[in-house]
Amino acid sequence: MKLKPRLLALALALTPLPALSTPPDPAGITPDADLFELSLEQLMDVVVTSVSKRSQPLSSTAAAVHVISAEDIRRSGAANLPEALRLAPGVHVARFSNNRWSVSIRGFGGRYANKLLVLQDGRSLYSPVYSGVFWEFNDIPLELVERIEVVRGPGASIWGANAVNGVINIITRNAADARGTQLSASAGTTLRGSLFASHGVALSEGTHLEVHAKSQYVEPSSTTEAGPARDFWRTRQAGFRLDGKSGADTFRLQGSARDSVAGDHFMQRTADIDAAARDYNSVSELAYLLGRWEHDAGDGTLHSLQAYAEKSRLDILVGSERRSTFDIEYQQQQRLGARVDFVWGGGWRHTRDEILGDTEGRYVRIDNTRDQADLFSLFAQGEFALVPERWALILGARADLRDDAKLAFQPNARVLFTPDKTHSLWASLARGVRTASRAEQSVSGTLPAAPLPYPIPMPPLGTATDFVTQLDGNPGFGHEYLDALDLGWRAAWSPALSTEVAAYHYRYDDLRHARPSGNPEPIFARPPYLAQPVQLGTTEQARVSGVEFSAHWRPTDAWDLAASLALNHMGHSSVDRRSEFSEGTPERIFTLRTGYAISPALQWDAWLRHSSALYTYSFQAGRQIDPHWTLDMRLGWKASRDLEISIVGQNLLDRRHLEAINEPLPSILTEIERCVYLRADWRL
Repeated sequence: MKLKPRLLALALALTPLPALSTPPDPAGITPDADLFELSLEQLMDVVVTSVSKRSQPLSSTAAAVHVISAEDIRRSGAANLPEALRLAPGVHVARFSNNRWSVSIRGFGGRYANKLLVLQDGRSLYSPVYSGVFWEFNDIPLELVERIEVVRGPGASIWGANAVNGVINIITRNAADARGTQLSASAGTTLRGSLFASHGVALSEGTHLEVHAKSQYVEPSSTTEAGPARDFWRTRQAGFRLDGKSGADTFRLQGSARDSVAGDHFMQRTADIDAAARDYNSVSELAYLLGRWEHDAGDGTLHSLQAYAEKSRLDILVGSERRSTFDIEYQQQQRLGARVDFVWGGGWRHTRDEILGDTEGRYVRIDNTRDQADLFSLFAQGEFALVPERWALILGARADLRDDAKLAFQPNARVLFTPDKTHSLWASLARGVRTASRAEQSVSGTLPAAPLPYPIPMPPLGTATDFVTQLDGNPGFGHEYLDALDLGWRAAWSPALSTEVAAYHYRYDDLRHARPSGNPEPIFARPPYLAQPVQLGTTEQARVSGVEFSAHWRPTDAWDLAASLALNHMGHSSVDRRSEFSEGTPERIFTLRTGYAISPALQWDAWLRHSSALYTYSFQAGRQIDPHWTLDMRLGWKASRDLEISIVGQNLLDRRHLEAINEPLPSILTEIERCVYLRADWRL
C-alpha cells in the first residue's frame, strides 16, 4: 500500500463553501466548551460514553473518568496527542525523543507499554504486534478532537481484552461542527512547521461533510552529550467525515490515509554486531474507513452497528509488518422498566498479517511470518437503580475468544451512591485480561550485550568479556490477569470548586517474565562471547496501590486553576528487585494548570508538571532517571472574530533534560529541549 501525497493536495485545494453553524446542545455545552467556564450544573451534566458504552452524565459514572475538552487542549499549548493526554490526572507521559513517547496509567510504562486500550471513535489504535500503541504513527490532528475521555482503571468488561489499566477514547467532532473553513499553522524551534486545513459543508438540512488535511515536521533534538540527534518526525495525512440524520436514524462515515516517518539511531551492541550507532527510519502507512449507523426505536431502545476496515504497513530496522483488519460490532441499549438500563452487544474482528525480520537476519527471527486471527466477543451490562437517584448497582461482563487462545472472561461489579446532586461515591471490583501479542508468541531476538563479571578465556580466539541474551518467543504464551479494586469520591463544593479522589489496589497474576531456558553457551566468534538463552513465560506477580487527587477551582470569572497529584507504589511477590514491570513508572506525578483572562482578547495560561524518579530495565539492571519539573506557558491573542494568534513555550525551566530511555531497542540518549512556537488559527 502506497499513500500518495496528492491526497493531501486534493483536500487542501477544495474550494471554500458557505460556513456551517453549530447546532445547539441540549445541555448548553458546545463541543469546544472550556470545562473551567461551565456552571456547577453543566459540569455535573458533561456527557461521557466510555465507561458504559452509552451516554451518561459524568456525575452518574462509577469510575475515575476525566474529560479533556477541545478548549482544554487549545489552552494547554499541546502540539500532539501524547502531550494532550498529560491533561488527565493519573496519566503518565514521558518523551524518549522528539518522536517517541511512553503513555501509561497506574504503572507499567515504557516504550512498549501494553496495558492501556486507546480508541479513536470506537476504532482500536492498539497494535497486535506488541499489545500497545505506536504513538508516532497515530498522529491524530488535535484540531479534529471534540473531547478525550480517559477512564482510569479496568474497562475490559465493556471494551474487551487489553483494556487493563485504563481506556483512552478520542472522540472527533461531528461534521456539522466543522464551521466552514479552518486553517491552523504553527512554526517554532522544535516544531519546525505544521499546517492543518479543514472545510465543512451542509449537503442537506441533516447531512454534513467535512474534509481535512495536515502536514507536520518536527526537527531532531540533541543527545546527552549535546551532539545532534536523529529523532526527526514527519507526518502527512488527509481524511473526511460525513454525518447525517434522517428521522430516527443517524449515520456516520469517516476515513483517513496517512504516512509517517520517524528517525532514530540504533545502538544494538552485541558481541558480533558493531556497537556504532546505525541510522534508520521507521516508516508507517495506514488507511481506514469506518461507518456507523444508529436507530432510535422510540421505546427506549437504541440499535447501533459499527464496522471499519484498515490496512497498514510498518517498516523499522529490525523488521516489517503488513496488516489488514476488519471489525464489526452490534450493540443494543434498552430501558427495562423504570429502574434498569441494559446494554449488550457482540462483535467479530478478523486480522491478517505478515511479519518479517530484518533483511540481514542480524537482530530478530520470526517463527510464523504469516498469520490470521479471528476474535469473537459478547458483552452485557445492566445498571439497576436500587434506590432512585441514590443507590445504583452496575453488573457487567465480557467474553473474548480468539481462535488460537483460551476464553478471556472479564466481569465487573460497581456500586454508585449519590447522596445529593453534588456528591457521588463509587466502588468497583473488576477483572482485566491482556492477551498475548504476536511478538511474544513468534519473535525471537538478540538483546544488547552486557559485560561479564570477569573475563573468561576462550582459546584460541581470545577472551570473552560479554554475554548476550538470546530471547525466544513462546507459542504457548498465555493471558495476563488483573483483579482490581477501585474506590472514588467526586464532589462539587460550590459553583467554583470541585474535587475528586480515587484509590485503587491491583493484583496482577501470570505477568510476562523472561526466564533462562538453558545454560549459557560459549560462542566461538571473533571476539568470543557467552550466549544465555531466555524464553518468555507468564510466571510473574505484582501488586500496585495508589491514590489520585484532583481539584478544579475558579476564584474569579477571569482566573481558574486545576491541580492533580497521583501516588503509585508497585511491589512484587515473586522477585525482590526492580524488573521490567517497574520501567517508566514514577511514584509521584503532580500537575498544576492556571489560566487568566487578561482582557476579552488576551489570555495567559501556565502548566507546571513534576515527575519523580523512574527506572529503565531491559532484562538486566537499568538506570535511574532523575526527578524533573517542567513548565509550559501560552499567551493567546484574539486578533479578530476569525483569527487567534498564540505563542507557546514548552520545557521552560531548563535548557534540556532526560525524561525516558528507549528500551529494549536502545537508541542514543536524547534530551527534551526547551522550545517555543508561534501558532495562528483562522476560521473563515
